Amino acid sequence: MKKRFGFNFILIVSAALIMFIVGSILLVRHNFNKITEMNIRYYLEIVKTDYLEGMDPDVIIDRHEGIEDYIRITFMDVDGNVIADSAADVLENHLDRPEFVNVGETFIRESATLSRRMMYLAYQFTDNNYVRVAIPLNSVLPFLNDFSGLSLLLASAILVIVVILNGIMVKQTMKPFQNLTKSLKDVANGNYSELLPVEKYSEINALLNEINDINKNISETIKSLNNEKQKTDFLLEHINQGVCVLDNQGNVIMANRFLRELFNFNDEAHYLKHYRFLFHDKQIDQAIEKTQKAQSGTTIVIEIGEAFYSVTVTHVDKSWRGVPGIFLSFNDVTAVKNIENLKRDFFVNASHELKSPLTSIMGSAEIIASGLIKDEANIIDLSKRIFEDSKRMNKLVFDMLTLSKYENYMPEAAYSSVNLKTIIKEVFSNLGLLAKNKKIELIDESDDIKINASHEHMTQLLGNLVENAVFYGKENGYVKVGAKSEPGKIIIEVADNGIGIPKADQNRVFERFYRVDKARSFKTGGTGLGLSIVKHLVLVYQGQIEVESKEDVGTKMSITIPVFNTSK
Repeated sequence: MKKRFGFNFILIVSAALIMFIVGSILLVRHNFNKITEMNIRYYLEIVKTDYLEGMDPDVIIDRHEGIEDYIRITFMDVDGNVIADSAADVLENHLDRPEFVNVGETFIRESATLSRRMMYLAYQFTDNNYVRVAIPLNSVLPFLNDFSGLSLLLASAILVIVVILNGIMVKQTMKPFQNLTKSLKDVANGNYSELLPVEKYSEINALLNEINDINKNISETIKSLNNEKQKTDFLLEHINQGVCVLDNQGNVIMANRFLRELFNFNDEAHYLKHYRFLFHDKQIDQAIEKTQKAQSGTTIVIEIGEAFYSVTVTHVDKSWRGVPGIFLSFNDVTAVKNIENLKRDFFVNASHELKSPLTSIMGSAEIIASGLIKDEANIIDLSKRIFEDSKRMNKLVFDMLTLSKYENYMPEAAYSSVNLKTIIKEVFSNLGLLAKNKKIELIDESDDIKINASHEHMTQLLGNLVENAVFYGKENGYVKVGAKSEPGKIIIEVADNGIGIPKADQNRVFERFYRVDKARSFKTGGTGLGLSIVKHLVLVYQGQIEVESKEDVGTKMSITIPVFNTSK
């Protein structure tokens, strides 16, 4: 400890002396440069006055012949040709020299002609000729060298004195501790000796005790604050919500991870910068201005990319900084917005789909009720039309209810084991008459596989796929249904050689009420909801469905269900 104290003290004094010497040299050099600049401007004024009074440049240079070692005078025309120079007879073009490029400013550089470091200052007359005055700086170097040497000598002497005094002071300071150590060693060796008094250092002991108590309290307080900060930081960084705080000037003083990722927040570009640099959104800007003006709060919904966010802007009277501010929270409401859009589209499409058969029913019923048609055959025809449209409406309503049920369906904890081959036979039996009327062969190529599922779900899924394939199949065609088990999954395929699906429509066939061939669908009684029901049933079982189709060749629907829903 004694050596460390001495070394640190000498190191500090040495650093101070070095800084003093360097600062002094730089200050002296600066002052000499200032004095030189004053002199050069003084001599320039003399030369300017002589020239403006009409004196020839050579005459002006001759007037200063006695001081050519101290001052150099150069006259140059507007093209850079030297007219006269007190230091040389023949010179190259000087127009590119910095003192001529920046007339009126002093420059210190090495002279290419005289090989001396000089200070230059130029002036341009109204006739566009130039005059330049230069003073060599070499005359200052001897003084600077002497000053530097003297400073180093004084610094060395001071350092020696400091080292001596430091040794004496450290020795005196450490003496009580050395005596205490000696006494403790004597006691440890069994030799009793009286401890030297250290009363004059009792303040140090009391101070150390106080410092220990204070440090203990501070340590516990800091630990508690760190724990609370870690909790707060953890919550802010992991909540699925953007949080941002602005000060009363509108500068960003806090943003959590969610918001940083949402707006590509960068500390250098956005922290303690105005919020407009971060958000670039007119709605947010207006909401913040409104909140600042009214000192209340407001909520808006904005669109970022394909997502929607509810932004709540609140005025706070006092933040953790003790000043007013603005608190913003961003909540992802994309799912809610999409549900609203889906509901709106569903009701619009459903109304449109129900309108046609309902109009037909009302029209036919009105004709019958009016008594205008007496022919029994026409009445029967209208009654059949009412019956067919009623069946179409009933099927449409049934499919809408089914779709609604599966959209909000919560998977059961356990399903019963059902045999896919048995379900395929049931579906073929139910659709046999329809397939026979269209001369379409129903072919079962499935293995004997069992799946943990709802019997109703699998019947609905396979029934809609097969019915869809029959509706859009060709006469004398076929519909093949296959089911096979592979490692980790079960695959169900329904293939036909029907009219196929155009490539542009293949990504949309699972949308509600979407039909590839609207006229054919209307004629066959299709509702446009069958494949949408199939898609939601597949999602219930965490599966996937793919479409392979080519126009006038056929279509194949492939469903993959994870293995944990299957058994053999």
